[in-house]
Amino acid sequence: MPPYYNSSDREILRLFSEAIKASDTEAYEVLFRAEYENVKFFIRHYVHDGPESEDLAQETFASLWTNRDRIDPQRNIRSFLFTIARNRALNHLTMLRTRLTDPLEKSSVNLAIESLDSEAIISRIDALDMKRIIDMVYEKMPELTRRIFIMNRDENMTYEEIAESTGLTVKKVEYNMVKALKQFRSKLSIFK
Repeated sequence: MPPYYNSSDREILRLFSEAIKASDTEAYEVLFRAEYENVKFFIRHYVHDGPESEDLAQETFASLWTNRDRIDPQRNIRSFLFTIARNRALNHLTMLRTRLTDPLEKSSVNLAIESLDSEAIISRIDALDMKRIIDMVYEKMPELTRRIFIMNRDENMTYEEIAESTGLTVKKVEYNMVKALKQFRSKLSIFK
């Protein structure tokens, strides 16, 4: 699944979340087939052990199934899944560190733990949910406001260039940008 979800992708993920929460084994199997390699790759990046990464990936999916009652269909099931994977890898590395005697190996494991425990990885996982929130705001924006916002933020066009391109006045472009930013602030303030 691409990192940028459109509304039908989000709807499919929501339906998967609801189905898995309701103990639908077929939906769980489809999610497993779609995401297993991604989860394994993610874990292996930190654990550096192929067979152990496979075991931890399988444990991740087992934990997802065991904790399916905690799934929130309005949140991204992939971020929930990768949070479980992160925690599994972190627990494994923490236990491994206690058994190691070689200072070089211990240092390597400490670096992996720091990486997994850092705000950066948590931010990447949270970005899966943030993208969903941004998409929700985009969907609710009037078409003109959304188009102006994208032209300014994604295409780096100035207000003057947007006005020229759309046939609007600069004041109308400014008005739509303020409107878009208010919608984002309003939605994002709920998640603070």
